[in-house]
Order: sequence, then C-alpha cells, then structure tokens
Amino acid sequence: MSAVIQTPSSTMLMRQTARILKGSSYGEVWSLLLEGLGFFGITAVRYGLTRSRYGMSLGDLQDILFLSSMGAQDFTDYIETGLYRRSPHYRWMAENDGTVSWGWFLEEAQAGRLPRDEQRFLEEMGAAGQPAGYLLSFPSDTTRLKGGLGMMGQRDWSQAKMDALWQDHGEAIETMCIAAHLNITRMPLPSKRNPLRPRQREMLEWIAEGKSMQDVAVVTGLSVATVEKHLRGARDALDVDTTAQAIARAALLGQLFVVGQDSTA
Repeated sequence: MSAVIQTPSSTMLMRQTARILKGSSYGEVWSLLLEGLGFFGITAVRYGLTRSRYGMSLGDLQDILFLSSMGAQDFTDYIETGLYRRSPHYRWMAENDGTVSWGWFLEEAQAGRLPRDEQRFLEEMGAAGQPAGYLLSFPSDTTRLKGGLGMMGQRDWSQAKMDALWQDHGEAIETMCIAAHLNITRMPLPSKRNPLRPRQREMLEWIAEGKSMQDVAVVTGLSVATVEKHLRGARDALDVDTTAQAIARAALLGQLFVVGQDSTA
C-alpha cells in the first residue's frame, strides 16, 4: 500500500522551484526535481534531452542526456537497445508539445489507432505491471533540440488516481519540470566522447568568430602549428573531419563560449 501523501504548501512548491532554477549542475537539478516530485508520491522518473534530433532520430547516442531515477541500466535497457523506438510515448513526445496522460495511449490502443509494434509495447508494459503515468514534451525554438520527461505513479496507483493527482496538482508539477528542463538546457550537454580541452575550445571559439589560424596565432601568442594541433585535437574529440564540423557539433552540444571555462591549459 502506498504511503499517504501530504500535499505541499504553495510556499514550499515555490521554494523548491526556485532551488531547481538555481541548481548549478545536472546532478543538483535532477536531485532537486526528484525531491519536488516526491512531494506528490512520484518517484519513478525519466528525462531525456538531445540537441541533435533529426525527425524521429535522437541523433548520436553519445551526445544525449538521459537521467533516470531507475538507475544507469535504464539507459541501456530503454535507449541503447532501441526499445524507445517502439514506444507510442516517444512518438507522441517527438510530434507534440505539452502533457498527456498514459491513459490516452491505452484508449488509442483499444480503438485500434496505434501501429502494431506500439500495441505490443503497451501489452508488454501491462504484463510487466507498468504503473500509471504522465508524459511531458517540452517545446523548443530549434528543430534539433528536444526534451521530454516521463513520470510514473506508485505501483498500486491506477491511471484514474494519477489523473486525479494531475487534475489537482498538475500545474505545480509541470512548473517544476519546466524549471528543471530550462536550467538543464543552459548547461553544456555532456557527452561520452573525450571532453574538449580548454585550449581546444579556445581555438574553436576564435575560428568561430571568423579568425584565420594566423590571426589566432597572433592573438594567443602560439605558433600556427600549435594552433592547428589544438584544432586537430578538437576534431578528434568531437569525432569529425573538419574544423567547420567541429564548430557546428560543439555549438550543438553547448560547448562553445561556456562561462567559467579556463582557456589557459
């Protein structure tokens, strides 16, 4: 039996949302969001963000942010295996902005309006005892960036109970989630690639401003050969062939002109 939920006060929710907005790292923001959602008994949460989406593709999986309260293995089980591609939740998130009850997907399935692979996905979820939930898809002003969040109620919650919770507190819950998403999108996107070194980042930033390698050598006091060495290192770290591609990828990942980055190493 799930624990009795004590509804937080508006002051408590405002304070928690402010703390989320002031978080200075992914880990801090994520922990504060989980704490805030926990006020409502929501403890199972997934969040994903890509800056290199193209259509229904998430882009290179090395360059996406995936946070889950269900542990690191969840990335392997849900993303790396490609399971997410069979999910009607993912398709809805890719095609829409806003919020949707998981009950809507069941209604679509019962009406025969889902593709067969998505139908099977829901059947497998049901057989595994998947609880009730809600999905949030965050709007973006670019076609490449997309973020979404799925949250699940406790194991014994019906979708009707989850919907009732959303009816009463959905606006506060959504506000905390949007605050977390907006704060996270201002941070450089982490990558499983080797990180750019400060000098590599600096060289890319100078070239991005339109300077030639000779110009950069004069500005930084380095030789042209050393400038090229750092640019080659940046290309290797970002797994691209040209400096123009390196600038484009670093920009997509939010790794250029980052406040607080030391450029003297």
